[in-house]
Amino acid sequence: MTRFGEAPESWKAGTYTYGAGLTLRQAKKMLEAGEKEALKQGVPMAMAISDSGGNLMAFRRMDNTALMSTQIALDKSYTAVLGKQPTSDLCSPYKSGLLVPLFFHERWITFPGGYPIIKGKVIVGGLGVSGGIIEDVYVAKAVLAAGGFSTAGPDALIAEYEDGLER
Repeated sequence: MTRFGEAPESWKAGTYTYGAGLTLRQAKKMLEAGEKEALKQGVPMAMAISDSGGNLMAFRRMDNTALMSTQIALDKSYTAVLGKQPTSDLCSPYKSGLLVPLFFHERWITFPGGYPIIKGKVIVGGLGVSGGIIEDVYVAKAVLAAGGFSTAGPDALIAEYEDGLER
């Protein structure tokens, strides 16, 4: 193996394709669930859902959300779709310098809160949540669950976080 390592599993042929399968009605329902969870977390959020091309489909910004969260949520959604993986998965390779050449695009985000929305093996959209830190992940989980999509990505980060609290 070279110092650059291998491509992530999600980038390999046959893992995921892009396609349709997310409706505006579904996206609105998902954002409603996200807002409820954000209220529970006590942190106002910006939440963006994009289609499988990374184009904005639905957006919600709660009152008193930090203004920077608007763009960050949009960019997390975009990054999750184009990168075919949770934005948090890009953090370590970016910090190590392996992905730095790819980050000429100003919209790439490498911290938690962005998830591809996957139906089977098809990426149908992307989700970006911003306003907190770990709270973003809890809200993302609620959004994905409301749409009937896998919450495996947020579940893994939440488990890691909660395990750290117990130590």
